[in-house]
Amino acid sequence: MTDKAAGNKANPIILAILFAGILATLVFILMTGDYGKSEVPEQITEIQPVEIEMVPAPEPEPVEDEVVAVEEEVLPELPPEPTVTEETADTYARESIESVNGGKALAQFVAGDYIVERAVAIVDALRRGEVPYKLLPVGRPSKPFPISDDGLRVTMDPSGFSRYDGFAQWVNGIDVLAIVELLNDYEQIATEALSRMGVGDFDIRSAVLAATTEILATPIAPQSPELMKREANWVYMDPELEALSSLQKQVLRMGPDNSGIVQAKARELRGALLESGISS
Repeated sequence: MTDKAAGNKANPIILAILFAGILATLVFILMTGDYGKSEVPEQITEIQPVEIEMVPAPEPEPVEDEVVAVEEEVLPELPPEPTVTEETADTYARESIESVNGGKALAQFVAGDYIVERAVAIVDALRRGEVPYKLLPVGRPSKPFPISDDGLRVTMDPSGFSRYDGFAQWVNGIDVLAIVELLNDYEQIATEALSRMGVGDFDIRSAVLAATTEILATPIAPQSPELMKREANWVYMDPELEALSSLQKQVLRMGPDNSGIVQAKARELRGALLESGISS
């Protein structure tokens, strides 16, 4: 065999070996993924700290506190302390009585003890239409009321009206404003004294007003009303006059002039007392 023939036979074998090598290399690359890479060792770099800028969080907007309405406990209003106490009542009356302009009659009245109790008893009797002769600071006329008998009818003798002139002038001189001021000072303990007497439906102020109402309700009687005898007493023939309270009959016995003075003072006292009650 010639060399040329032997060379031709060797070529296919060499090509097969080369092809197999290339194929094996290609398979290895595909399986490992190391294709197109240079074997360069990984470079380890030092990690530098990174400064992080701290941005402060925004402050929350102020929230107004919710106002919670708390209902306050309403305590009952206590009555004011009295200007005058039971311990100082008598002394205070003696020191203040001159302002009333009641003369010796009131000076004698406050000279004794239990002034408040006696004064309250007078007011209570008057508002019930009674005349508390034993408690009043002025006495009754000593002479009986004169009558006039003409044989046909018996009437009140007008001359008897003058027996009450002094009393009417005494009433007329009383200072009403001073009376009201004293009533304001004594109001609490006087009302308590009235309650101890069993009068629970009146305070002292309303009791005084009731007394003035009783006096002012006295009608204007004729100059000489006719009388008749009933047992030992003289009574009015007119049933309407006879039905009046004892206080109102007493006002009538004073006569028109004197009863007018007493009623005018009662009206003045009533007005001042009502005005004082509104302003207080």
